[in-house]
Amino acid sequence: MRRFAVLGALAALILPASAWGAEGVTLTAEPAVVSYDGIVRLHGSAGLLADVFLVQRLPSGWTVVAQATANTDGAFAFELRARKPGVYQARTIGGQSAEVSTGLRPLLRARLSGSTVTGRLLPARAGTVVLRSKGRTRRIRVGSGGSARGWATSEPAGMCCGSRSSPQPGYVRVVARRLALRIRQPALRLGSHGPGVLALKRRLAALGYALPSVNSGYRYETYEAVLAFQKVHGLPRTGRVDSRFWQVLGQASTPRPRIPRGDYIEVSKSRQTLYEVRDGKVARVVHVSTGATGNTPVGTWRVYREVFGWDWVLYHPMYLIPLWLASGLRERWGYGSVVRGYG
Repeated sequence: MRRFAVLGALAALILPASAWGAEGVTLTAEPAVVSYDGIVRLHGSAGLLADVFLVQRLPSGWTVVAQATANTDGAFAFELRARKPGVYQARTIGGQSAEVSTGLRPLLRARLSGSTVTGRLLPARAGTVVLRSKGRTRRIRVGSGGSARGWATSEPAGMCCGSRSSPQPGYVRVVARRLALRIRQPALRLGSHGPGVLALKRRLAALGYALPSVNSGYRYETYEAVLAFQKVHGLPRTGRVDSRFWQVLGQASTPRPRIPRGDYIEVSKSRQTLYEVRDGKVARVVHVSTGATGNTPVGTWRVYREVFGWDWVLYHPMYLIPLWLASGLRERWGYGSVVRGYG
């Protein structure tokens, strides 16, 4: 007889849900949302010492995933390791509970390797990985086993980047990891070489400081660009990069010209800098020397001669003529750029 009772119970489980009565069987999931590989507890009440079957809805139909016997007070409980979302019911010979859904919070592991974010999304089918860095958003392809890899940033200052999953149905909406990217900020000078120099030159070039090339070598052109940055920001004019320089560089923006329109060259005698202005915006910043005697006049001028290299004792000099005088001769002599000089 016992054999027939067991077979009868199993046969009842494969009947459609509508064939089950609802006679006081309850089911609750705690927590309702569980992290990947965590434990979800499904508990409730049924009849005295009743055989309780926990069933899960799959694409192929309802499937028994666990079985227990209710206590003398009718209570029962199941503990499952969660690796995907689920819809569950508790069923007995005499009834069934309402459906209970559990959500899954994917496991997102992420770390920084240099300036690259690597990690895993578990389970891989949970969604896509989105990398946010310095206001930019990039989607990272999730490979086999949930592996993910994407570029973060190569800026020279401390930055933050975040990785998050964009979910599939049944998974928690956002799972985020925030990573602080701290790039080493070494002291640099003429002759230095390496990734620190490359990060420095990328940042200076992005801000408009004149550099013929962006590479890992700290040569004289890098020295001049550093000197120009120090002049613009009121730092000691050493041509060397220290911790204070890195700090200011990380917060800096492209300088603004005094007159935000037109094309011209702006020269500051006090700062000893030159701005190449295009359409009212600074396109390039150059370190200059306005003359050893200090009597270079201010005003608006035109360039009538420029020498690339040495000219007597001057290096890369520009010779100027007053604008009022050049205006009548420009067509004949083809005088060049307008220069606005300030004290």
